[in-house]
Amino acid sequence: MADWKIPIDWDSFTGATNRYFPSYHPGMSERERALQQTEVYSQLYDIMRSDRPLYDRLEAVLQLGVEYFDVDQGYITQIEQETNEWTAIVSTDSSDGPVPPGLDLDLSTSYCRRTIREEEIVSFADAIDAGWEDDPAFQTHQLSCYHGAPIIVDDDPYGTVCFSARDPRADPFTDAEKSLTYLIAQIVGYEIEQRNYERDLAEQEQTLAERREIYRAVIDANFDLLFRIDLDGQFIYHSPSVEEMLGYTADELHGRPFTAVLPDAETAEAAQRLYEQVLAGETVEESYLPLETKSGEIIYADIRGTPIYDADIPPEERTPSDIVAVQGMTRDATERKRRDRLISVIHRVLRHNLRNDMGVIRGYTELLGESLSGDDAELAQRIHTTAERLIDLSETAQKLEENLDSPPELEPIDVVPLVTRAATQIDEAHAAATITIDTSETAVAQSAPRLETAIWELVDNAATHAGDTPTVEVSVRVTDDAVVIRVLDDGPGLPEMEQSVLLSGDETPLVHGKRLGLWLVYWIVTSLDGDLDVPDGRPGAAIEIRLPAAP
Repeated sequence: MADWKIPIDWDSFTGATNRYFPSYHPGMSERERALQQTEVYSQLYDIMRSDRPLYDRLEAVLQLGVEYFDVDQGYITQIEQETNEWTAIVSTDSSDGPVPPGLDLDLSTSYCRRTIREEEIVSFADAIDAGWEDDPAFQTHQLSCYHGAPIIVDDDPYGTVCFSARDPRADPFTDAEKSLTYLIAQIVGYEIEQRNYERDLAEQEQTLAERREIYRAVIDANFDLLFRIDLDGQFIYHSPSVEEMLGYTADELHGRPFTAVLPDAETAEAAQRLYEQVLAGETVEESYLPLETKSGEIIYADIRGTPIYDADIPPEERTPSDIVAVQGMTRDATERKRRDRLISVIHRVLRHNLRNDMGVIRGYTELLGESLSGDDAELAQRIHTTAERLIDLSETAQKLEENLDSPPELEPIDVVPLVTRAATQIDEAHAAATITIDTSETAVAQSAPRLETAIWELVDNAATHAGDTPTVEVSVRVTDDAVVIRVLDDGPGLPEMEQSVLLSGDETPLVHGKRLGLWLVYWIVTSLDGDLDVPDGRPGAAIEIRLPAAP
């Protein structure tokens, strides 16, 4: 333990206590008593300078006081005045003594209530002579002698330092003895302050260590590289993983512009725009940003950048002028980029060949069907129908790919023209279907143009699969907070597998074009912050789209 640093000048302590107790004069004590007092102060100093645990030192100080004051016990208390709780935290008593360590009492039954309330020394050698015989403390504990001083911690009353005895003391407590008790209370208060400070500091360091570990784990789990850029566009920090990802050490990149890891001017220009957006106070994300490693290899990364503000500025008052740096997080997306590119090529080739070849098959089966009759003509028609279904599947997959390219920007849109246009087109294409439209003049939802594709898919699904001569009703209604689009038909109803696609986006039953179209509906509606429902209790199928109403 470091040297004891209580802010008391031992050489001038007599003057300090004289100010606290104006009646105290060193010359009023006998020489022997003065020598004894000097020895007590020396022992007190030695105890508090030792490296023993705090409570062991405080117990030794109390024992010193017990012997010096010639009393039965000494104890240090912690007091909660609001709850009237009194606890002995250190005591010279054994566990079976009148004041053992850990003893809890009602403050109102203790002499300490006045000591802590008035924040001054309370002292008497004989409770009865001092007029305390009717006091609850004397009635409860029968302590005739009491000598206590308040402990102040962080400028607030904390507890007391007390010395007491069952029998009266022969002589009243002198001013010098009160001075010693006052000093002990000061020492205890200071030591408790130091202990609390060190404990709080340790807890803060533990909390910081835990947060750093959580932060590290989050970064490791979600990002391959963490970096920081100053207002001049230069790297000022890299996580150690930069060497694994880009081949540079952190020192090699420190102080260099972020364009140093970009492969060409076009990429540098795009990255500069992102950097300027962050300096304007935005958080930006970019997928597949090309980066050049130290060896010249091109990799692709997902980048997220966010501003770092001056910590002295309250969050509610921050503006872009308070930004001091840019924090960036990076994930290596090279393999995903290659996989997506391969899937895209395969998809385009298959879709192109499927559509063209099925178009050829459909054309030839039409010609063949015209020259055949009976069962042969029926077989040709089946081939023709299958070819059309495969062409429809190709077109639905193309719509799905188009809608997956980018997230929608929601805006107020009147859905009535979208519903009317889609229903009218399908009514014209399905001569056997009867499609009715029931809408208000306007119904403005917070949505995007892709909503029309979802409506078209639902109405087309009903007109195609609800029977030979289906009746389809399309309606739009407006509630206080939503726009509800409902498509009803009089067919056999929606099978459970189709319902699972609409309600949860379940991909497992995607085995034919109809279900792929329903999954497209699910994806579009949920991307528009909307909900889908399949109400029960009526014949046929009923599907509802619920969209948030525009403000």
